[in-house]
Amino acid sequence: MTGDDDELDSDSSDVAEQPGVDAADGRAYRRQRNTAEFRKRQAQEFWQRVFADPIGRREMWGILQSAHTFEERFACGPSGFPQPEATWFEAGIQSHGQRLFQSWTVLDRAGVFLMMDEHDPRFVKSKPAKNREGDNG
Repeated sequence: MTGDDDELDSDSSDVAEQPGVDAADGRAYRRQRNTAEFRKRQAQEFWQRVFADPIGRREMWGILQSAHTFEERFACGPSGFPQPEATWFEAGIQSHGQRLFQSWTVLDRAGVFLMMDEHDPRFVKSKPAKNREGDNG
């Protein structure tokens, strides 16, 4: 095999996951790889549109909040005794939220951090207090 289009790139995992391609058929492999790259670009453009819209950022923040992405929850029963199964359940929900956050960050870093600046209380900047008449400060 010679030629640039016959070489495997390091990001061909999407191609390997799709069934039905004869590895010996270079044309079919390249077609499937191009389709995978096209779908990846479509997804990135979609998420960039979502995070470019203030409503999209607000709704995505709501999803992260519902998954308790940035907090740890430790469950306990009505008597105050720890409930490890419920704690692990909450940890699974949080883990899913973190994976979403990280995948969005890869797809549109600027949009995701704009969302954080707008909605995360750790990043929201407080507005300066207005000076009243007669105040010296």
